[in-house]
Amino acid sequence: METIKFKPIIKPTLWGGEAWLISAVRGSESVAEGGEMDGMTLPQILAEHKARLLGNAPWEKFGETFPLLVKFIDARQDLSIQVHPDDEMAARVHGKLGKNEMWYVVDALKGASLIDGFAKPLAEADYAAAVADGSIEEYLNKVSVEVGDVFYIPAGRVHGIGGGTYIAEIQQSSDVTYRLYDYNRRDAQGNLRELHTELAKQAIRFGETTPDPRTHYVEQPDKPNLIVECPFFTTSVMRLRKPMKRDYSSVDSFKVIMTLDGSCSLTSPCGSTVILHPREAALVPASTEWLNITPDGKVKILESHL
Repeated sequence: METIKFKPIIKPTLWGGEAWLISAVRGSESVAEGGEMDGMTLPQILAEHKARLLGNAPWEKFGETFPLLVKFIDARQDLSIQVHPDDEMAARVHGKLGKNEMWYVVDALKGASLIDGFAKPLAEADYAAAVADGSIEEYLNKVSVEVGDVFYIPAGRVHGIGGGTYIAEIQQSSDVTYRLYDYNRRDAQGNLRELHTELAKQAIRFGETTPDPRTHYVEQPDKPNLIVECPFFTTSVMRLRKPMKRDYSSVDSFKVIMTLDGSCSLTSPCGSTVILHPREAALVPASTEWLNITPDGKVKILESHL
């Protein structure tokens, strides 16, 4: 199978916007651009190619449900404070996957920050009052950010992306988000934005604090550097200045390649080549045993798989 590139799905928001690069979320399905699958949606491609696209073990687990959502987030203003349910709650309440996710800070203005968990414990009994009077802000763990910072956000952890940040996000394929606090902001019509106070209460890991939420890693050039490994996905960052042949023969999963800075070409064993410009992504089928990644000068990429 060829490596597949999709048309980005642009989603303007009150606080900035998102570009969904690889998505099978209902109503926001990615459409292939170019190649032999041009015009097909990701669910259509998966239904036709099954384990050849997804991998044998992922196919047995997820079937025709593509398990990841890949996006860039351009936060010009602070996002609301949110929490996501785990798989059990999401399945029980919504019939969907839960949402564990990771962030890679691609760009950030000086002084930019984000919220990752609680700085001090918040008791479940105090939660509703803290949301109502705004004192929940005193509990939130505000973290300054720089380019290259990585954060893993498990389901149940409160979080919020701060204005002035541009983030690559790898997450489970889920659009279930509970907004628990929004700084009393109003939408374009002057209305307070909807909160999901009670659902959020069911999802939050109360009593948990995150004094050091960053993922610490060492980045070595011209090799994959593991940054997140969890039950839902594995992600590495690579800064390439010379061509690399990636051996995927032992990886029973599709791969997602995202360019953070710079451009590169991806050539698969079938002879097809896909060009990735800055801040684009491609889906490498599980049946691809190796891939030649050739930077245009230099390139920084994220590589994710199950």
